[in-house]
Amino acid sequence: MAQVTPSQVKAVGLVSPQCELQLIQQAPLKSLGAKDLLVKIEAVSINPADHMILKRARSNAFTEENPTIVGFDASGVVVKVGTDCQLFKVGDQVFYAGSNLRSGSHQNYQIVDERIVGKKPKNFSHTEAAAIPLVALTAYEGLVEEMKIEDTKKAQRNDKTILIVGCAGGVGSITIQIAKKVLGLKVIATASREESKQFCLKMGADFVINHSYPLVEELKKINIDGLDYIYNCVDMGQNYFNQFTSLIKPFGHILGIVGFDEQLDLKPLFFKRAKITAEFMFTRFYVQYRTRKTELNSKSHK
Repeated sequence: MAQVTPSQVKAVGLVSPQCELQLIQQAPLKSLGAKDLLVKIEAVSINPADHMILKRARSNAFTEENPTIVGFDASGVVVKVGTDCQLFKVGDQVFYAGSNLRSGSHQNYQIVDERIVGKKPKNFSHTEAAAIPLVALTAYEGLVEEMKIEDTKKAQRNDKTILIVGCAGGVGSITIQIAKKVLGLKVIATASREESKQFCLKMGADFVINHSYPLVEELKKINIDGLDYIYNCVDMGQNYFNQFTSLIKPFGHILGIVGFDEQLDLKPLFFKRAKITAEFMFTRFYVQYRTRKTELNSKSHK
């Protein structure tokens, strides 16, 4: 029997800037682009990024006929493919982190570009798969693409040390696992509660220190006086940053995944030739989307 394509979806979102999140019984489903998939959603997740996007969405113009639908991570089944899709077919089970430029994943059917979609691992349930994309991509891109850390297969051995700050959440816990099990680093995690400490050790951390106390003193307790990498999963305030710059080794790398409002003093990094960079998982898609849009606009005006 042929799959019936819905013209409307049920979703969770906003219908006006003043309202609270609500169940929207009928939201319009746009037409598929050439590279788009229509996915029947089986499971979604909730991330801190959802809260930030929700706050930003309240300043946008939207109506009950054109609501803002929230959500990023999703897992589901492909029910329709665009005319130029080559990576997936109807019936494939997929998972993805979505995009901050299109309607979110908290709906029963979603349109998504096939180029940011992956096949769901067979040994994962849809619920398990939906918990992975955004946090895992953030962790992997930060470690491998930004910090340029090679995996142990290429490096033979890795005697470098990484401090991961704020490890009890999704990004921090996956960063521990990739840093230890894939990249072979000595991993120092931070946590303040005993429950969080035990969780970090279970994820693979070699040591766990308390970020409620000065990091220098905490690291002395485990005979660490310098760090090759610092992966910061919390706000990059001046207090933390001052500690990071004193702890990072020459040629080291500090990375943050949360924006900051304070002005940071970069001078201590100068003589160490140390780097500070940011990780934002949606950047690649955003840049490629804008580039394609500019190219299409250019062609249409010729």
